[in-house]
Amino acid sequence: MDAQEVIRLLGEISLVDDRVVKTDETEQVAQVRLWAAALREVPLDFAGEAVGRHYAESAWPVMPKDIASRWRDTARDRMRRHVGTFEPTAHPHLHPDDSDGYVLALRAERSAVVAGSELPARVRELVSGVGRAVDPAPANEGYLAAKAALYAKRGRPAMPPELAMGCPTCGANPGRPCTTLRCGRVMRGTHPDRRVVEAEGASA
Repeated sequence: MDAQEVIRLLGEISLVDDRVVKTDETEQVAQVRLWAAALREVPLDFAGEAVGRHYAESAWPVMPKDIASRWRDTARDRMRRHVGTFEPTAHPHLHPDDSDGYVLALRAERSAVVAGSELPARVRELVSGVGRAVDPAPANEGYLAAKAALYAKRGRPAMPPELAMGCPTCGANPGRPCTTLRCGRVMRGTHPDRRVVEAEGASA
């Protein structure tokens, strides 16, 4: 955000919270300079949304640090979900020996992900279909019968039908529970894609 965008943002904030904007002209100039310096990397649209989220959670006047901290958290989350596998071959205008051009293109890609103009490239999108020449096959009848007997013996509910399919999201084998992608913890439920695969198999 630049000084003009900060003035616009402060004007919008003043409509709902007149505690934020200074009344003295000298103080206003100093306030605009401070906010512009603190929020120089924050897009105006995001700042407006961050102000709304702040007042949804707090009765205190919004400060530039409140907006900047939300932006840093968002930027870190986007880059954490971005695998960063930049491929020069996807940019035909780059010469193989143009190291400076490669760095600039890589920086532009990551800046676009942080700003939200490009979606993070996730591992699942990169490896979808790898190692799976055919659709996941359901567990055989013997396995399902043994599993059903085990559940009955322990007084557990019947196995959800999607557990008979492999999970395309976390890679869980048929009959095994889904795990979270980030921590590898066993989930109570299953990933939505696993239920989709089961539904497609049932309707086939």
